[in-house]
Order: sequence, then C-alpha cells, then structure tokens
Amino acid sequence: MTLRHLEIFRTVCARESVTQAAEALNMTQPAVSMAVKELEAFYGVRLFERMNRRLYITEAGRSLLQYADTVLTQFQESVQVLRQGGVRGRCRFGMTVTIGETWLPAILTRLERELPQLDAEAFIQNSRRTEEMVLQNEIDFALVDNVSAASRSQHVTPLLRETMAAVCAPDLFPGRREMTLAELAEQRLLLRESGSGTRSSVDAVFQAAGLKAVPAVEGISASALLACAAAGAGITILPRSQIEAALQAGTVRELTVTDAVFQRTYFLVCHRNKYLTEGMKQAIAIVREVIA
Repeated sequence: MTLRHLEIFRTVCARESVTQAAEALNMTQPAVSMAVKELEAFYGVRLFERMNRRLYITEAGRSLLQYADTVLTQFQESVQVLRQGGVRGRCRFGMTVTIGETWLPAILTRLERELPQLDAEAFIQNSRRTEEMVLQNEIDFALVDNVSAASRSQHVTPLLRETMAAVCAPDLFPGRREMTLAELAEQRLLLRESGSGTRSSVDAVFQAAGLKAVPAVEGISASALLACAAAGAGITILPRSQIEAALQAGTVRELTVTDAVFQRTYFLVCHRNKYLTEGMKQAIAIVREVIA
C-alpha cells in the first residue's frame, strides 16, 4: 500500500465514481479499479458497495477515509514545513457562530501579530457542522459550544462556561421583570437553529423541566434575533457576551427566569488521531488565552 493508493481512494470517495476519479487523476479506469481492489485485499474489507452502477462507501470505507485524509494531510504538511525549513506552516480551525461573532477578531489579531509565519484559515459553522469538519479532517481543531456522542473520537477540553439571558424589548410586558420557565415556554420565542450549541443548551433546560421550546422565529444569526427582540417580536435567549452591548444601550431588557438557569460551556476539540504541528499547538495556546 502506498500514498498513491490512498490518494486514489480519496478521489473515488469524493467523486463517487471510478470513471470520474480516473479522469480527475489522469489515469485509466482499470488502474483506478485495481488500486481500490488492492486496498480492499490489503485490509480484508469491502470499501464500496456497487449497486445500480453507483458506488456507495461502506462503514469500513468511511473509517479508512478518515485515516487517509489524516495521512495525506500530514504528508503534505511535512513537505511544506521541511522544504521551507519550518518557517511557515498551515493551521485550519473552525468555530461556532457565537464564538466567531464574539472572539474571532481578537484571535485573528493575535495570530497575525504573534505567528505571522502561520497560514491560518478560520471557518464559522454551527456546532454540528463544525464537529463534522473535525471528524472528516477538514480542520485541525475547533471551538464549539456543544459536543455530541461522537466526542469519543475526539479530545475534548472545556474552556469557558457562560450564562445566557432572556431578553425582550423595553416596552414588552410593562412592569414585569420576572417569569417562570413554564410561562417563558408560552411566549413568542426567537431562538437559534437546531444543531447550534446555543439552541441545544436552551432546549436542555426546557426538557429537564418537562417543557418544550417552540420558536416563533428560528435563525443562525444572533444579531438578527436580537434585533427582532428589540423590535418587540418576542423573547430571545442568548449568551451574555452577545447581548451585553444591547443591554447597556437600552435597546433590550432582561427578564429573570425565576426557576431556571441557562448556561453553556465552550470546548476545544480535535480528533484523537490528529497530529498537531508546532504551529497548530502555538495557535491553540493563543486561542485559549483569548477565550479564557
């Protein structure tokens, strides 16, 4: 087995076709098929199911694809680092929308100032998609606010715990500053989308009390939800780091939930099989200092 075998395999997975993979690699179709068969013989497993003239990757194939991505990426990194004498390096990291809106500018500023030789790339997605990118080796590490059962494949380090608050327009519910969780569940709620860490944290509080939060408005933008709340469209529940400026400006006010506390924890995650270069480790150290 060689790196070329893994490269061919990864291309077949991406194209879902031996013919298209052969065209992309400038190879003959029989040569690509032979490489896949040699991999299957080497591992003693079937990597693809062939049905209706289509290829479907098997569970064994998905496992190998993770390793192939890691091996090929590390090989590319070794060429870059060693040929350039270690002067430059590459670092790809992901983060949730909340973390991106709150801390990304400070993180990028520190990286540019302290690690100018590092070619850093940042990706902002919700927690679910960010975690998928870690598992598929599309990024080197990530900052998330929710960790799924797939965390067994990852190193997970808690970074920071933050409280959240329910806020509404100043003139909504005149004279009222408190409500119970059950009362809150009956209101027009403006919530983040399913799959986000913020939404998971909010849903967990309601579910623990045997209640369900049904949003009147659901979206990926905390700024948009906050603007809707300020306009009197309902109540939004967001991290304090995202609402502090609006509270100080008086565009929204906080409603105290008397029988519940909304909290969220931010985590640093990376794949257990991921090799972290020195540049990646230095970038992680900077990220932790910024968020702590």
